[in-house]
Amino acid sequence: MADIGETTTTTGKHKRNRAKKINVRVDLTPMVDLAFLLITFFMLTTTLLEQRAMDVKTPDNHSIVDTYVSECQLVYLLADSGGRYYSWEGIECKAVTPVDLTGHNSIQQKLKARRDFLKTHCLYHDGTSKPLLCIIKLLPGSRYEQMVALLDEMHTDSIATYTIQDYTADELKAVDAAHKSMALH
Repeated sequence: MADIGETTTTTGKHKRNRAKKINVRVDLTPMVDLAFLLITFFMLTTTLLEQRAMDVKTPDNHSIVDTYVSECQLVYLLADSGGRYYSWEGIECKAVTPVDLTGHNSIQQKLKARRDFLKTHCLYHDGTSKPLLCIIKLLPGSRYEQMVALLDEMHTDSIATYTIQDYTADELKAVDAAHKSMALH
């Protein structure tokens, strides 16, 4: 712990006592032990950031069923290497339009407009509207964050059916053309 010791000093021939010198010695071993015990305790009891993952439902290989969809149901969402997003509707990729995650020209606005269109123009024989189907495509160089942002958009907008597919050469050409036209404006 702590020890206090007194010593007297004598000088020269006269051997008289000058001043008493007090030596204080503090033993820090118990405090170091306590510090290491606390560090060990907090290391063992602290939980680090837990990983959160998204559930991905994959179809069984045994239950492949052909599903016919109308051209009016399809909305394609593309992400490129520059952090930009594009969309197009229908089956053939003729031209893509740039969209944003937020704002006036957002993906959410685009999907809402397409849903409204489905309610009036794309109906089953019994009069109910067909569901919206989104196809997400990640172009070369796109980042993981972009895919997560698009999947979050599907969840936020309650899109029940969506898929991630590979891109085609026609889509790459359409995105390059859209990018060049944006650069000219």
